[in-house]
Amino acid sequence: MRLLLALFLAAAAFAQETNQPKPLRERLLESALKGDAEAQFELAKNYETGRIGLAKDFAQAEHWYRVSAEQGDPYAEASLGILFQFGKGVKPDLVQALMWYEIAIARIIPADRGSVVDLRDDIVTSMTAAQIEEARRRAGEFKPKSK
Repeated sequence: MRLLLALFLAAAAFAQETNQPKPLRERLLESALKGDAEAQFELAKNYETGRIGLAKDFAQAEHWYRVSAEQGDPYAEASLGILFQFGKGVKPDLVQALMWYEIAIARIIPADRGSVVDLRDDIVTSMTAAQIEEARRRAGEFKPKSK
């Protein structure tokens, strides 16, 4: 990751020297590294899908979703739930998935809540009562980090 970061920063410095606008991936990385939760979410989404010149990289997607989610971004929280539900770059873990869905549902705007509720309702049918209780306990204990 350090090599990738060094390459991004070198490219950003070169773009500044030549007075050309920086590519979106470099602007997102700069903002993400400064703690911008929205940029972290966008960077994660682009790593997950392999867009804006980034290679598809689920480990990077999980990292940036988590950093954003830990700041309280509900879309990053829901996205972590999806990664854990479907095992995208992480070991499938329904307890983690449900925990992140519950956290996201509490924060997400009502217009966007339905799809996350559907995902949550889908996985609880495959879980034991103890797993559901554990996920909800963890969700209740979650406190976003201050920005």
